[in-house]
Amino acid sequence: MIWSRPEAQVLFVCTANICRSPLAEALLRHRLGDLGLEKRVRVRSAGTQAARRGCRPDPRVQQLAAGFGISLAGIRARALTPALLHNSDFVVVMAREHLDHINRVFARDAWSREGTTDGDVSEKVQLLGSFLPRRHGSAVDIPDPYYGDQQGFYTVHQMIDSALSGFLHQLDAFLENSETKMRGLAP
Repeated sequence: MIWSRPEAQVLFVCTANICRSPLAEALLRHRLGDLGLEKRVRVRSAGTQAARRGCRPDPRVQQLAAGFGISLAGIRARALTPALLHNSDFVVVMAREHLDHINRVFARDAWSREGTTDGDVSEKVQLLGSFLPRRHGSAVDIPDPYYGDQQGFYTVHQMIDSALSGFLHQLDAFLENSETKMRGLAP
């Protein structure tokens, strides 16, 4: 069996890693599969406060995903760690509070204590809402549907799905650049 490292690694981050980020992970994996890119990109998710580590996504997310034919196989809640952040090319957060958490908890000095040398991780962090079409205004948070009804989960699904369309353009450019470098056509 031949194993190769993916060309890009994407990490979605929300609070508990049971609603928004697992849904984004599953939706992106599904889209990558449709595009034949599933082997080139590794997609994961984590939570800033993942108290239910190892748990499957919220049952309402499971129901929603099943209704759209989206697989949540293998997705389990996990906590955000320095290793997950450092090993990711893209860290896509659901809300500004997650961006603030990363900047506060995983500041540059904390990284140096971990023995890393690749600099400030904040350069990799993006708000998923920044990829929404302009009709939503400037970068918006993807709201947490946990305490709401099923309609809230559908709204969040639509927002994530729409934002992923924009994110895929950035990911495609990254993969194209990666492919060029692998062929030795770029420095």
